[in-house]
Amino acid sequence: MKKIIISMLAAFGVLFGASSVHADTPVKLQMQNRTDGAAVEIPSDEAPELKNNRVMVPFRVISDQLGATVHWSDQEVVLIKGDTRVSLRLGSDIAVVNRETVRLEAVPYVKNDRMMVPLRFVAEVFGCDVRYENRTVTVTTKPFAIDGVNVSAFLLETAVINGFVVEDVVGNSYIEVLYQLIEAGKGEVVEPPAGTVPEYGLAELGNFYPFAKYDFLDQGGSSIRHYDLYTQRRADDEPPLGYFLLYAAHEDQWYKFDVETPYEIWELKGKAAKSGYGGTVENAVP
Repeated sequence: MKKIIISMLAAFGVLFGASSVHADTPVKLQMQNRTDGAAVEIPSDEAPELKNNRVMVPFRVISDQLGATVHWSDQEVVLIKGDTRVSLRLGSDIAVVNRETVRLEAVPYVKNDRMMVPLRFVAEVFGCDVRYENRTVTVTTKPFAIDGVNVSAFLLETAVINGFVVEDVVGNSYIEVLYQLIEAGKGEVVEPPAGTVPEYGLAELGNFYPFAKYDFLDQGGSSIRHYDLYTQRRADDEPPLGYFLLYAAHEDQWYKFDVETPYEIWELKGKAAKSGYGGTVENAVP
């Protein structure tokens, strides 16, 4: 009997020792958000950690990866993406998702000036799949589809003096938000502008010239949606136009376009590139 007890204690010692070592091993976080399915490790200035068997991460880490907009006030953070709005409060086990309350299994807290939130809850609210295995958490986004066709890339061509620059975005979550931004930026329907020219250098006062092009491509590289953005050359002492004109090729229709949206698109494109979901495809600037 004594030998059995000793053996059992030894076994428990091994288990507890292994558990202790396991607990000290950092949790690695990665995203399968690229349209090619490749996983990208997510950097964080505050390492993910386990609380109540839930992986906690700085909210900025997951919000940036998902392309969500963040609003922070007092002790509350609000994440917004599309029609989904999530509100979390420090020290509270209650979250609000689109006005419905949800009880959390892990309470948000502050660590080294970073608000830590439950990763699985936030990711799943925004339609992601979460898998935890061997101290690695993998968050997988769904492909974004337009009319049932998966988008493989968003191309942004920006016109500059004497050339253009083409950049791409290949992150599912970013592509989805970019499409929503463009569609939401449409204003009233307008007639095709008179006096369009192919580039700024040829534009006289009153002419419209290309400002940017937006393209959503399928897996074969063909365009699913194409938009041309134009602006007007005006005299230095004239007030700004106040809006852009957008041509939606799939509709063969012109729209007024919100003046802030092109800059929101550039900002989001920059975040995507910083997170490993895009870069420069072509630079035709002399």
